[in-house]
Amino acid sequence: MADETISDKLRDMAEHRGLKLVKSRKRKAGTGDYGKFGLTDLEGKPLLGIGDGGLTAAAEDIEAYLRKGATSTWKASAESMPARPASTKKARGEETDEEVSLAILPRARRGAGKVHSENSKLGSTSNKAVRSSPKGKVAGARTEAEPVLRRPATKRKSEPQPKPEPKLIIRTGRASDAAALVPLLSQLAGIQIDELAIARNLDTVRKASGGMAVAERGGIVGFCSWGVLSTVQHGAIGRISLLLVDEDHRRRGIATALLEAAMTALRKAGCRKVEAMSDIEIANAHGFFRTLQFEQTSYRFARDIDILG
Repeated sequence: MADETISDKLRDMAEHRGLKLVKSRKRKAGTGDYGKFGLTDLEGKPLLGIGDGGLTAAAEDIEAYLRKGATSTWKASAESMPARPASTKKARGEETDEEVSLAILPRARRGAGKVHSENSKLGSTSNKAVRSSPKGKVAGARTEAEPVLRRPATKRKSEPQPKPEPKLIIRTGRASDAAALVPLLSQLAGIQIDELAIARNLDTVRKASGGMAVAERGGIVGFCSWGVLSTVQHGAIGRISLLLVDEDHRRRGIATALLEAAMTALRKAGCRKVEAMSDIEIANAHGFFRTLQFEQTSYRFARDIDILG
Protein backbone atom coordinates (compact mmCIF):
# COMPACT_ATOMS: atom_id res chain seq x y z
CA MET A 1 0.00 0.00 0.00
CA ALA A 2 1.33 3.51 -0.88
CA ASP A 3 2.56 5.76 1.93
CA GLU A 4 -0.25 8.27 1.32
CA THR A 5 -2.84 5.49 1.41
CA ILE A 6 -1.48 4.18 4.73
CA SER A 7 -1.53 7.71 6.13
CA ASP A 8 -5.15 8.21 5.04
CA LYS A 9 -6.27 4.93 6.60
CA LEU A 10 -4.44 5.62 9.88
CA ARG A 11 -5.92 9.13 9.95
CA ASP A 12 -9.44 7.74 9.44
CA MET A 13 -9.00 5.19 12.21
CA ALA A 14 -7.51 7.80 14.57
CA GLU A 15 -10.48 10.13 13.98
CA HIS A 16 -12.82 7.20 14.62
CA ARG A 17 -11.17 6.81 18.07
CA GLY A 18 -11.42 10.56 18.77
CA LEU A 19 -7.67 11.09 18.23
CA LYS A 20 -5.51 13.06 15.79
CA LEU A 21 -2.73 11.65 13.59
CA VAL A 22 0.42 13.76 13.21
CA LYS A 23 2.67 13.03 10.20
CA SER A 24 6.23 14.17 9.57
CA ARG A 25 6.56 17.12 7.23
CA LYS A 26 9.91 15.96 5.93
CA ARG A 27 9.72 15.04 2.24
CA LYS A 28 13.24 13.70 1.78
CA ALA A 29 14.21 10.22 3.01
CA GLY A 30 16.97 10.16 5.62
CA THR A 31 16.32 13.66 6.92
CA GLY A 32 14.94 14.38 10.36
CA ASP A 33 11.87 12.35 11.32
CA TYR A 34 10.95 11.44 7.72
CA GLY A 35 8.30 8.69 7.55
CA LYS A 36 7.43 8.93 11.27
CA PHE A 37 4.06 9.52 12.93
CA GLY A 38 2.56 10.57 16.24
CA LEU A 39 -0.80 10.60 18.03
CA THR A 40 -2.46 13.32 20.12
CA ASP A 41 -5.91 13.84 21.58
CA LEU A 42 -8.23 16.51 20.16
CA GLU A 43 -6.75 19.10 22.55
CA GLY A 44 -3.22 18.43 21.31
CA LYS A 45 -2.00 16.38 24.27
CA PRO A 46 0.74 13.93 23.09
CA LEU A 47 -0.16 10.25 23.37
CA LEU A 48 2.36 8.34 21.25
CA GLY A 49 5.43 8.98 19.11
CA ILE A 50 5.98 12.69 19.90
CA GLY A 51 9.39 13.58 21.29
CA ASP A 52 11.46 16.71 21.77
CA GLY A 53 13.38 16.05 18.56
CA GLY A 54 10.31 15.30 16.42
CA LEU A 55 8.11 12.30 15.64
CA THR A 56 9.31 8.83 16.59
CA ALA A 57 6.53 6.25 15.91
CA ALA A 58 6.39 4.03 12.83
CA ALA A 59 3.13 3.22 10.99
CA GLU A 60 3.11 -0.24 12.61
CA ASP A 61 3.31 1.36 16.10
CA ILE A 62 0.32 3.60 15.34
CA GLU A 63 -1.63 0.62 13.95
CA ALA A 64 -0.99 -1.51 17.05
CA TYR A 65 -1.99 1.35 19.36
CA LEU A 66 -5.26 1.94 17.49
CA ARG A 67 -6.10 -1.77 17.38
CA LYS A 68 -5.59 -1.99 21.15
CA GLY A 69 -7.74 1.11 21.59
CA ALA A 70 -10.54 -0.45 19.52
CA THR A 71 -10.69 -3.46 21.85
CA SER A 72 -10.68 -1.40 25.05
CA THR A 73 -13.35 0.96 23.67
CA TRP A 74 -15.67 -1.95 22.89
CA LYS A 75 -15.15 -3.45 26.38
CA ALA A 76 -15.78 -0.12 28.12
CA SER A 77 -18.97 0.51 26.16
CA ALA A 78 -20.27 -2.97 27.02
CA GLU A 79 -19.56 -2.53 30.76
CA SER A 80 -21.14 0.95 30.88
CA MET A 81 -24.45 -0.14 29.32
CA PRO A 82 -27.11 0.80 31.93
CA ALA A 83 -29.48 -1.86 33.21
CA ARG A 84 -33.06 -1.60 32.03
CA PRO A 85 -35.10 0.28 34.69
CA ALA A 86 -37.99 -1.53 36.34
CA SER A 87 -41.33 -0.70 34.77
CA THR A 88 -43.52 1.67 36.83
CA LYS A 89 -46.53 1.50 34.51
CA LYS A 90 -49.74 0.50 36.30
CA ALA A 91 -51.11 -2.80 35.03
CA ARG A 92 -54.32 -2.64 32.99
CA GLY A 93 -57.38 -2.96 35.25
CA GLU A 94 -55.41 -2.24 38.48
CA GLU A 95 -57.44 -0.08 40.88
CA THR A 96 -56.18 2.61 43.23
CA ASP A 97 -57.00 2.69 46.97
CA GLU A 98 -59.39 5.58 46.36
CA GLU A 99 -61.29 3.66 43.68
CA VAL A 100 -61.60 0.57 45.93
CA SER A 101 -62.90 2.62 48.87
CA LEU A 102 -65.58 4.22 46.70
CA ALA A 103 -66.63 0.82 45.41
CA ILE A 104 -67.28 -0.65 48.89
CA LEU A 105 -69.28 2.23 50.44
CA PRO A 106 -72.71 1.05 51.80
CA ARG A 107 -75.76 1.73 49.66
CA ALA A 108 -78.88 3.56 50.89
CA ARG A 109 -81.21 1.40 52.97
CA ARG A 110 -84.11 -0.34 51.30
CA GLY A 111 -87.45 1.28 51.76
CA ALA A 112 -86.11 4.81 51.86
CA GLY A 113 -87.34 5.47 48.34
CA LYS A 114 -90.80 4.08 49.22
CA VAL A 115 -91.18 6.29 52.30
CA HIS A 116 -90.03 9.32 50.32
CA SER A 117 -92.65 8.54 47.68
CA GLU A 118 -95.46 8.22 50.27
CA ASN A 119 -94.48 11.49 51.95
CA SER A 120 -94.59 13.28 48.62
CA LYS A 121 -98.33 12.37 48.30
CA LEU A 122 -99.28 14.20 51.54
CA GLY A 123 -100.24 17.87 51.64
CA SER A 124 -97.96 20.66 52.68
CA THR A 125 -99.49 20.65 56.20
CA SER A 126 -98.70 16.98 56.74
CA ASN A 127 -95.12 17.47 55.56
CA LYS A 128 -94.64 20.31 58.02
CA ALA A 129 -95.99 18.14 60.83
CA VAL A 130 -93.55 15.38 60.09
CA ARG A 131 -90.62 17.82 60.03
CA SER A 132 -91.65 19.66 63.25
CA SER A 133 -92.45 16.64 65.40
CA PRO A 134 -89.50 14.44 66.47
CA LYS A 135 -91.94 11.54 66.90
CA GLY A 136 -93.12 11.93 63.32
CA LYS A 137 -89.75 11.28 61.79
CA VAL A 138 -89.44 8.12 59.79
CA ALA A 139 -86.13 6.25 60.00
CA GLY A 140 -84.30 6.05 56.71
CA ALA A 141 -86.36 8.77 54.95
CA ARG A 142 -84.31 11.21 52.89
CA THR A 143 -85.34 14.81 53.42
CA GLU A 144 -82.83 16.12 50.85
CA ALA A 145 -81.52 14.70 47.66
CA GLU A 146 -78.57 12.46 48.46
CA PRO A 147 -75.87 11.73 45.86
CA VAL A 148 -75.63 8.15 44.69
CA LEU A 149 -72.02 6.99 44.80
CA ARG A 150 -70.97 5.02 41.79
CA ARG A 151 -67.72 3.37 40.91
CA PRO A 152 -65.77 5.63 38.55
CA ALA A 153 -65.03 4.22 35.14
CA THR A 154 -61.44 3.05 34.80
CA LYS A 155 -59.67 4.85 31.98
CA ARG A 156 -57.69 2.57 29.72
CA LYS A 157 -54.24 3.75 28.97
CA SER A 158 -53.46 3.78 25.29
CA GLU A 159 -50.84 1.29 24.20
CA PRO A 160 -47.56 2.94 23.12
CA GLN A 161 -47.17 2.89 19.36
CA PRO A 162 -44.02 1.15 18.10
CA LYS A 163 -41.41 3.42 16.58
CA PRO A 164 -41.31 3.32 12.78
CA GLU A 165 -38.41 1.31 11.37
CA PRO A 166 -35.61 3.51 9.97
CA LYS A 167 -35.50 3.92 6.19
CA LEU A 168 -33.18 1.58 4.29
CA ILE A 169 -30.24 3.37 2.63
CA ILE A 170 -27.86 1.72 0.11
CA ARG A 171 -24.62 3.62 -0.43
CA THR A 172 -20.98 3.14 -1.45
CA GLY A 173 -18.77 1.68 1.26
CA ARG A 174 -15.95 3.76 2.79
CA ALA A 175 -12.79 2.98 4.73
CA SER A 176 -14.42 4.54 7.82
CA ASP A 177 -17.06 1.74 7.71
CA ALA A 178 -14.43 -0.87 8.62
CA ALA A 179 -15.20 -0.84 12.36
CA ALA A 180 -18.91 -1.53 11.73
CA LEU A 181 -18.07 -4.43 9.39
CA VAL A 182 -16.06 -6.34 12.03
CA PRO A 183 -19.13 -7.69 13.96
CA LEU A 184 -20.84 -8.52 10.65
CA LEU A 185 -17.92 -10.60 9.39
CA SER A 186 -17.67 -12.34 12.77
CA GLN A 187 -20.98 -14.06 11.91
CA LEU A 188 -19.12 -16.09 9.26
CA ALA A 189 -17.42 -19.27 10.42
CA GLY A 190 -13.63 -19.17 10.41
CA ILE A 191 -13.33 -15.40 9.76
CA GLN A 192 -11.18 -13.34 12.14
CA ILE A 193 -10.26 -9.85 10.90
CA ASP A 194 -9.86 -6.38 12.38
CA GLU A 195 -10.89 -3.00 11.02
CA LEU A 196 -7.44 -1.99 9.73
CA ALA A 197 -7.18 -5.18 7.66
CA ILE A 198 -10.68 -4.56 6.28
CA ALA A 199 -9.71 -1.01 5.25
CA ARG A 200 -6.58 -2.31 3.49
CA ASN A 201 -8.49 -5.06 1.67
CA LEU A 202 -11.13 -2.57 0.51
CA ASP A 203 -8.40 -0.38 -0.96
CA THR A 204 -7.01 -3.41 -2.85
CA VAL A 205 -10.50 -4.26 -4.17
CA ARG A 206 -10.97 -0.74 -5.51
CA LYS A 207 -7.61 -0.79 -7.29
CA ALA A 208 -8.74 -4.00 -9.02
CA SER A 209 -11.87 -2.26 -10.44
CA GLY A 210 -14.04 -3.71 -7.67
CA GLY A 211 -16.17 -2.06 -5.04
CA MET A 212 -18.48 -2.40 -2.06
CA ALA A 213 -22.00 -1.23 -1.17
CA VAL A 214 -23.33 -1.06 2.40
CA ALA A 215 -26.91 -1.10 3.72
CA GLU A 216 -27.85 1.29 6.53
CA ARG A 217 -30.98 1.05 8.67
CA GLY A 218 -30.18 2.93 11.84
CA GLY A 219 -26.64 1.51 11.42
CA ILE A 220 -24.82 -0.75 8.96
CA VAL A 221 -26.79 -4.01 8.70
CA GLY A 222 -25.25 -5.57 5.58
CA PHE A 223 -22.84 -5.15 2.67
CA CYS A 224 -21.97 -6.56 -0.74
CA SER A 225 -18.49 -6.61 -2.30
CA TRP A 226 -17.57 -7.39 -5.91
CA GLY A 227 -14.68 -7.46 -8.34
CA VAL A 228 -14.03 -7.58 -12.08
CA LEU A 229 -12.34 -10.72 -13.41
CA SER A 230 -10.68 -10.64 -16.85
CA THR A 231 -11.02 -13.93 -18.76
CA VAL A 232 -9.99 -15.11 -22.21
CA GLN A 233 -13.23 -16.90 -23.00
CA HIS A 234 -15.80 -14.44 -21.62
CA GLY A 235 -13.97 -11.14 -21.36
CA ALA A 236 -14.76 -9.06 -18.27
CA ILE A 237 -16.87 -10.97 -15.72
CA GLY A 238 -18.35 -9.44 -12.59
CA ARG A 239 -17.93 -11.55 -9.46
CA ILE A 240 -19.98 -11.10 -6.28
CA SER A 241 -17.35 -12.08 -3.74
CA LEU A 242 -19.48 -11.62 -0.59
CA LEU A 243 -23.11 -10.73 0.16
CA LEU A 244 -23.80 -10.59 3.90
CA VAL A 245 -26.77 -9.29 5.95
CA ASP A 246 -26.95 -9.23 9.74
CA GLU A 247 -28.86 -12.25 11.05
CA ASP A 248 -31.43 -10.00 12.84
CA HIS A 249 -32.29 -8.12 9.61
CA ARG A 250 -32.62 -10.91 7.06
CA ARG A 251 -35.68 -11.63 4.86
CA ARG A 252 -36.52 -7.94 4.56
CA GLY A 253 -35.28 -7.27 1.01
CA ILE A 254 -31.89 -5.91 2.09
CA ALA A 255 -29.81 -8.55 0.23
CA THR A 256 -31.80 -7.97 -2.97
CA ALA A 257 -31.23 -4.20 -2.76
CA LEU A 258 -27.48 -4.71 -2.22
CA LEU A 259 -27.26 -7.12 -5.18
CA GLU A 260 -29.04 -4.62 -7.44
CA ALA A 261 -26.48 -1.95 -6.50
CA ALA A 262 -23.63 -4.36 -7.31
CA MET A 263 -25.18 -5.31 -10.68
CA THR A 264 -25.52 -1.64 -11.63
CA ALA A 265 -21.84 -0.97 -10.83
CA LEU A 266 -20.67 -4.07 -12.76
CA ARG A 267 -22.77 -3.11 -15.78
CA LYS A 268 -21.08 0.31 -15.83
CA ALA A 269 -17.68 -1.45 -15.62
CA GLY A 270 -18.44 -3.24 -18.91
CA CYS A 271 -19.35 -6.67 -17.54
CA ARG A 272 -21.95 -8.63 -19.53
CA LYS A 273 -21.90 -11.62 -17.20
CA VAL A 274 -21.91 -11.90 -13.42
CA GLU A 275 -21.22 -14.82 -11.12
CA ALA A 276 -21.83 -15.17 -7.40
CA MET A 277 -19.77 -17.08 -4.84
CA SER A 278 -22.00 -19.05 -2.43
CA ASP A 279 -20.63 -20.96 0.56
CA ILE A 280 -21.50 -24.67 0.40
CA GLU A 281 -22.43 -24.73 4.11
CA ILE A 282 -24.95 -21.87 3.76
CA ALA A 283 -27.85 -23.62 2.04
CA ASN A 284 -30.17 -20.61 2.20
CA ALA A 285 -27.79 -18.62 0.00
CA HIS A 286 -28.17 -21.14 -2.86
CA GLY A 287 -31.94 -20.72 -2.88
CA PHE A 288 -31.59 -16.93 -2.80
CA PHE A 289 -29.46 -16.83 -5.95
CA ARG A 290 -31.66 -19.36 -7.76
CA THR A 291 -34.71 -17.20 -7.00
CA LEU A 292 -32.94 -14.31 -8.76
CA GLN A 293 -32.37 -16.54 -11.87
CA PHE A 294 -28.73 -17.40 -11.15
CA GLU A 295 -27.78 -20.84 -12.53
CA GLN A 296 -25.11 -23.19 -11.23
CA THR A 297 -22.63 -23.41 -14.12
CA SER A 298 -19.47 -24.82 -12.52
CA TYR A 299 -17.78 -26.08 -9.38
CA ARG A 300 -15.37 -23.81 -7.52
CA PHE A 301 -12.20 -25.28 -6.01
CA ALA A 302 -9.99 -23.37 -3.56
CA ARG A 303 -6.92 -23.85 -1.38
CA ASP A 304 -4.44 -21.71 0.53
CA ILE A 305 -1.05 -20.84 -0.96
CA ASP A 306 2.18 -19.86 0.73
CA ILE A 307 2.95 -16.14 0.69
CA LEU A 308 6.30 -15.38 -0.91
CA GLY A 309 8.83 -13.93 1.48
